Amino acid sequence: MAQYTDHTAAAQKLLDQQGDINQLTIERDGAYRERAHLVALLAAMTDGAVITYAPDIDEPGWQIVYLTIGGRQCSWHISPRDADLFEHVERVGALDVRALWDGHTTEEKYAHIAAHTAELAKEK
Repeated sequence: MAQYTDHTAAAQKLLDQQGDINQLTIERDGAYRERAHLVALLAAMTDGAVITYAPDIDEPGWQIVYLTIGGRQCSWHISPRDADLFEHVERVGALDVRALWDGHTTEEKYAHIAAHTAELAKEK
């Protein structure tokens, strides 16, 4: 009987962990959806914004949006579940010069955005 109880307890622990994972997934997806809303707004406010399918992700439907902010390229991967937010962005082919990644890292992108934001704030 003790062995049965151990298996029941282990199964319950796994169910509890799966519930935790599901909750974390919901929270992560919500954060990405919020980020996607902000990137979509930024794309609407940025001349020359383009979007293309992401060649670096094996899952279908992923896209990359490219913006030029303060003279520098910034890009974000967009999940298929957030694609509806980017219908206003010009779709281009993967070989379009505006959709060719310039090699910037995530850290470089956000450092540039922070510097550009500070520059814009000075103008107010």
